[in-house]
Amino acid sequence: MLLHTLGLNHTTAPVEVREKLSFAESSQSVALRQLLESYGMAEAAILSTCNRTEIYAACDGEGTARRLRQFLAEVHDLDLTDIEPCFYEFADADVSLHLFGVSSGIDSLVIGESEILGQVRRALETAQQTGSARLLINEVFQRALKIGKRARTETDIGRGHLSVSTAAVELAGQIFDRLEDRDVLLLGAGEMAELTAQYLVDSGIHQLVVANRTHERAVELARRFRGAAIPLDEFPSRLAEVDIVISSTSAPDFLVLPDMVKQAMRHRRGRPLFLIDIAVPRDVDPLIRQIDSVFLFDIDDLEQVVEANRKEREEEIRSVQSLIDEEQTDFLRWLKALGSGPLIVDLCRHADELRQQELDRWSGKLSHLSEDDRSAVEAALQGFANKLLHQPLVQIRKLANTENGYLHLDTVRRLFNLDGHKNPEEGES
Repeated sequence: MLLHTLGLNHTTAPVEVREKLSFAESSQSVALRQLLESYGMAEAAILSTCNRTEIYAACDGEGTARRLRQFLAEVHDLDLTDIEPCFYEFADADVSLHLFGVSSGIDSLVIGESEILGQVRRALETAQQTGSARLLINEVFQRALKIGKRARTETDIGRGHLSVSTAAVELAGQIFDRLEDRDVLLLGAGEMAELTAQYLVDSGIHQLVVANRTHERAVELARRFRGAAIPLDEFPSRLAEVDIVISSTSAPDFLVLPDMVKQAMRHRRGRPLFLIDIAVPRDVDPLIRQIDSVFLFDIDDLEQVVEANRKEREEEIRSVQSLIDEEQTDFLRWLKALGSGPLIVDLCRHADELRQQELDRWSGKLSHLSEDDRSAVEAALQGFANKLLHQPLVQIRKLANTENGYLHLDTVRRLFNLDGHKNPEEGES
């Protein structure tokens, strides 16, 4: 087996487990180098979002799944036995099938959500910059991006620009009859926070207040949506004034604590406070649920919104699956061609085609030869081709059994242009 995936997502693990195994974007390069240098992976990529953490690896050794499990447990300092039931794993053809489903949005919490394609792209870019995406990882991720784009342009799976952010705003709309009368505090100013702000303003909220660790970014986001910006350390004082708090930061620890909320509730005179935490790791301490008149929803609580979305998109899911099946067939054909057997067959066929082309080119000048002499010329050309190919074929068999052998075989295939790629200077025929 060459390709492997180990992961967990919103269907296999609750948010309190997912947050323990998530990777901040800033830490992924270090983690990828660890996978290559300490865990024996030839290639690797990490896809870590609010709903999933997945390791994609290329390795032709034994025990790859076991080593990936050890990596996740050790890098996050967790007991493997505690998290083992949450994992799923795929190998070879099932890896591409899974990633194609992820990138097309049919494996998301919110079916067709728009954010995952960008997250897949960033995972690939990080792996490329780190040097951990070479032949296999690069190919499968590039194809995943291709199928993700096709799913959104050739089907209606992404109709309405759905995302976790839109689901959060929809949940807020279910909590209150009229969002037009409500003030909202948005914690965070990243991509998800920006999408949330857009949907909130489109829903007609009364006022938007943005708090972020980098104050300049909060000011920029607030200006775009005609809201107000405050430094992050001032947000506790605003909890007494707003109706809804939506939190989406990348803070490693809880940001909203019980004491802050208790203090705010003393000034609210019984008015309820709704908090929607769409961050992973979570921003809001779940103990806040125990405070009277405070209602906390985390990303797993979006299920009621999501279920209606899934039923609406069942037909589109089937359409996307057809596209995935088509891409999968093409990818498996490419993957099969990486082996030494197909390479040897293709190389011999290539040599035979060249031999026949030369015979055809010289046929006019050889017309005076007898049948026996012509057969002797053909045999000489065949013998020459066999001798020329002998050492390359011996080396191909040896290379196939070396570490990262598939990379060497791909180089041979490219040297002889066995996949028929046109030289850019040749143009269309």
